[in-house]
Amino acid sequence: MTTRLPRLAVVAWVVATAIVAVLVIAVWHFLTSVDTGSVMHMHPRAADALTRGGAGTPSQPLHGTRLVTAWQLDAIAVAVLAVAAAGYLTGVAFICARTGRGRWPARRTAAFFAGLAVCAFATNGSIAVYDQVLFSAHMAGHLALVMLAPALLVAGHPLTLAVEASRPERRARILRVARGRVVSLLTSPPVALAAYAAVIVGSHLTGLMDTIMRNTWAGQLEHLVYVLVGCQFFVLVVGNEPIRWHLAAPARWLLLAVAMAVDTFTGIVLMQGTAAVHLAASNLDVDPLADTHTGGAIMWFGGDGIMAVVMVALVVTWLGTVDRAPATKSWLEQARGAAFAEHTGTSTDSVDDDENAHTAYNDWLTKLNRP
Repeated sequence: MTTRLPRLAVVAWVVATAIVAVLVIAVWHFLTSVDTGSVMHMHPRAADALTRGGAGTPSQPLHGTRLVTAWQLDAIAVAVLAVAAAGYLTGVAFICARTGRGRWPARRTAAFFAGLAVCAFATNGSIAVYDQVLFSAHMAGHLALVMLAPALLVAGHPLTLAVEASRPERRARILRVARGRVVSLLTSPPVALAAYAAVIVGSHLTGLMDTIMRNTWAGQLEHLVYVLVGCQFFVLVVGNEPIRWHLAAPARWLLLAVAMAVDTFTGIVLMQGTAAVHLAASNLDVDPLADTHTGGAIMWFGGDGIMAVVMVALVVTWLGTVDRAPATKSWLEQARGAAFAEHTGTSTDSVDDDENAHTAYNDWLTKLNRP
């Protein structure tokens, strides 16, 4: 039995295919419009065509209108984002077609596409154009790709969407993988936090950054790692996906606090360092050490600022859950009921006296103790 593809899904994939086709033509045009001279020159030109089409070496300072008018074409990133958008809309289309009405929350779709937009700007906008000649611009891209974009993408609940949009047999396979040993290990709080800290410290406070600033392919790999590690971390903090780990609100706050400490430490070390990050050659009048210090300040204040916004959003959401409890209950009892509802999906006025609540509580304990 074949399933008819919803119209929204068809449109989404037609647009994604058209975007990829245009990208292929643009890359081919860029490669053939310049005389490479020899095969030896083909590799850097190919890297530029695929990731920095139309940008060239910046010659004007990054301020004023340049912040919004400087663009390049990262064909690889745009292709991946187009496919991701089409895949997400396909899931939404199947859910709507199955129910006959829009059951998928619009705020989740908006959050996911906002995350894609952040990724698009971080890889194609002004900070991407200057990310090899200005460490400060490079750092702004880091914050976008490892913090802001992953938080928004996870807030879109893409895994939940895949589960709800799938047929029963495929849904079972997705859940089996999502709750399997590998994913459970990677998304366990200690591993996710350690991965985040290792990427932030390792990519900024070692000689690795000098290579990334001068090598296009190293920069592309860095972008991918940042987004993946960011999603690995934020799926525990802002996500409520069908994985093994579902943390209570205080545990999420603690993870954010530790991550903020890592960002602060890295930013302060960069601000007080005496060795500058090596920049790619350009016509810009830049003091490399001063630019390195500026990048450290962006990491410290910008990173902690993003984390603080996430923290406030988590607290407001949690307080809203607590406030829905009866006013006659104590604050501790309201918090207890909110945590119970968060983990079991059961809401009751009396957790202790309700038989269904007891059953849900026992099921919760069984899941927690399951190896």
